[in-house]
Amino acid sequence: MKLLSQKMFLVFFISFGSICYGQTYEYLGVIKLNDTALIPYRLAFTENGGDISGYSLSDLGGKHETKSNIRGTYIKKENKLVFQEYDIVYTKSPIDELDMCLVNFEGSLRNIEKNKAFSGDFKGLYPDGKKCLDGMIIMSNAKKVEARIAKFDKKIQKSKKVSQEVKDKISLKRSIDTLTMSTVKADENLNVFVKNTKTTLVIYDAGKVDDDRVQVSVNGEIILDDYSILRERKRIPINLEKGTSKIEVIALNEGTSAPNTVKVEILDGDNLITTRTSLKTGDKASLTLIKE
Repeated sequence: MKLLSQKMFLVFFISFGSICYGQTYEYLGVIKLNDTALIPYRLAFTENGGDISGYSLSDLGGKHETKSNIRGTYIKKENKLVFQEYDIVYTKSPIDELDMCLVNFEGSLRNIEKNKAFSGDFKGLYPDGKKCLDGMIIMSNAKKVEARIAKFDKKIQKSKKVSQEVKDKISLKRSIDTLTMSTVKADENLNVFVKNTKTTLVIYDAGKVDDDRVQVSVNGEIILDDYSILRERKRIPINLEKGTSKIEVIALNEGTSAPNTVKVEILDGDNLITTRTSLKTGDKASLTLIKE
């Protein structure tokens, strides 16, 4: 969990939400720190017999975006939800700043099956158990919010009083879409924590195939040169030793529809880390694989 810059977008305030599929629950909301800072927050977990397991995403779309695993319990008779962040999956924060303050939440959640909104205070703890920043979590139902967002966005896009440039900048639907997947932009680096000595890099075009071309290197060695991104997944095995391995993606063009976008996945045993790049011609994005 890291502080977000003071410049906040309206979408973060109205994108609180939750979606439930069977026993899987997803929420979007914010963390409010005691110093009044607001951090976009995503929470997804499964509940099985009272046991909670899943992940959290903090500072969504920000320079300190971090994904952590969570575990906890849901006590139905008491309408009580308890969960803790315990294991960092990836972060955009520099490695020398990995003094992560982990969320430890215990609060009320009525009738989890009906996706009730919830909020409450949490304790911030470092991995060694020492106290850091405390604050409040505010989460709520997504379907109603998404309907309001779609309605409001439709009005904006139809308005003749708003320029197309402004419409593009404040498209709430597009902003919501960016909160569902990590995006590595120009000169950004995503630190990914892996547990296995053998991982697989997977790249492909998940959207419109428009001849986006890239150069991909691992630890300075070019493994793909002038490669046109296809719908079919390109799988590249990577052998890791203890320490770090750096993957760099350079955009050689912007295809027929800018920018250059590539879906990038790291398959680490049973774990799958999914991200995408969004680059202009000549821009570079990096992923650093960290094997402890």
